[in-house]
Amino acid sequence: MANIPVFLTADKQHILIVGAAPAAMAKVGLFLETGARISLVAPGAILAAEEAGLFAENLLLHDRPFSEDDLSGKTLVYIASDDELTEERVVRLAQARKLPVNVVDKPLKSTFITPAQFVRGPLQVAFSSGGVAPVFVRRLRSHLERMTPPSLGVLAEAAGRVRSKIKDIIPDSTRRRLFWDRLYDNAGSYADLPIEAVENHILVAAKNHRVGATSGQVQLVGAGPGDPDLLTIKAHRALQQADVIIYDRLVSRDVITLARRDAELVFVGKKEGNHGIGQDGINDLMITAALAGKRVVRLKGGDPLLFARAGEELAALRAHDIHTEIIPGISAYQGIAARAQIPMTDREYSSSLTLVTGHLKDGAFKDWARLSGEGQTLAVYMGVKSAPKISVGLMEHGVNGETPVAVVENGTRANERRFYGTLETLPTLVAENAVQSPALLLIGDVVKNAIDLNKPQIEHLLHAAGA
Repeated sequence: MANIPVFLTADKQHILIVGAAPAAMAKVGLFLETGARISLVAPGAILAAEEAGLFAENLLLHDRPFSEDDLSGKTLVYIASDDELTEERVVRLAQARKLPVNVVDKPLKSTFITPAQFVRGPLQVAFSSGGVAPVFVRRLRSHLERMTPPSLGVLAEAAGRVRSKIKDIIPDSTRRRLFWDRLYDNAGSYADLPIEAVENHILVAAKNHRVGATSGQVQLVGAGPGDPDLLTIKAHRALQQADVIIYDRLVSRDVITLARRDAELVFVGKKEGNHGIGQDGINDLMITAALAGKRVVRLKGGDPLLFARAGEELAALRAHDIHTEIIPGISAYQGIAARAQIPMTDREYSSSLTLVTGHLKDGAFKDWARLSGEGQTLAVYMGVKSAPKISVGLMEHGVNGETPVAVVENGTRANERRFYGTLETLPTLVAENAVQSPALLLIGDVVKNAIDLNKPQIEHLLHAAGA
């Protein structure tokens, strides 16, 4: 390690920043709210600060060239000047006084660097690669910042306020450590609460030997179509905090692996000829775990509010007055359309989109004629087995047999397969390629936009259909 990570006490620092370039303003903005005194020295310093909207009592502006006296009483020196002579002079004079000096974007001339960082209340996280891999540092910081709930800041501040009280309530150090650990895991449940309320929740939780704003809760979480990169940040956080995760067959293993290591994983997926524990059994699982004070994630493929029986689960949870949250997910049609580059609407081909499930209770849709046709796009979920009925039903109700069709199996996953044909050839397309669930059928002229297809292929498909 070539650098020594150190946090300096801000209100004991007087920082000199030489220059009025945008990089100098960025440094001013970085330190302005820390409480450190800042002296900005450069011709044009006042105008630059005005244009950047940087004003504060701890910011001193000196609209003139640098002079050696500017170094007196300073503890850190930054240089962000376009004037190389000024830059060389400040470096030489600062080093002569043994002052730490940083020349922005010039690590070889600097004696210290300012790490990338993000802040959550009193929590301050800093990153550095010693100037070797700044892009990696930026990506790492961005990733962790997105994964860290904003409520962690207020939670940390509240925890600091009641720390001594918690020590009295939970004198055993091991139990106290576990309490703080679980408090961190539940940071998301304190979102949008004022700090006084958070303090009260922490104290109540400590007295009752539990954590969280409620005695238990259920989150209906959309796992997306399979690619873990399509999981929302909030869904990822929920997986990291859940005590119990109840998941379906359509949830990919790549998503499951993002769960907390010690979370209880409960598979409730249905298979052909095996309906598992059924919807009532799933409801009982969620209710029992939540009433026991656990954080429960009901993880569903795609979006939890689309073809996922969320209405039944919400009714059951509400009947027991269980706090419930819904975290949406990317549905299969969205993920697949993006991967195959098929716009669902298109000024030339389609102005509407219809989503239906292919699980037909009585073997037929109630209104075939309105499902598809010219100027429309139809997405059929779970329609592999019903493909022959869908093909015949739509054509009998006037939909052109030459309408392009895409069949996408395991959409967005590593084993995704895409096949193209027409409405007339849909049954053959599914049968000859042994398409398995999960698969999505996209029907409509927008399919012509697919990245896999070029004009000759489209013409071939249409010719084959009409032959």
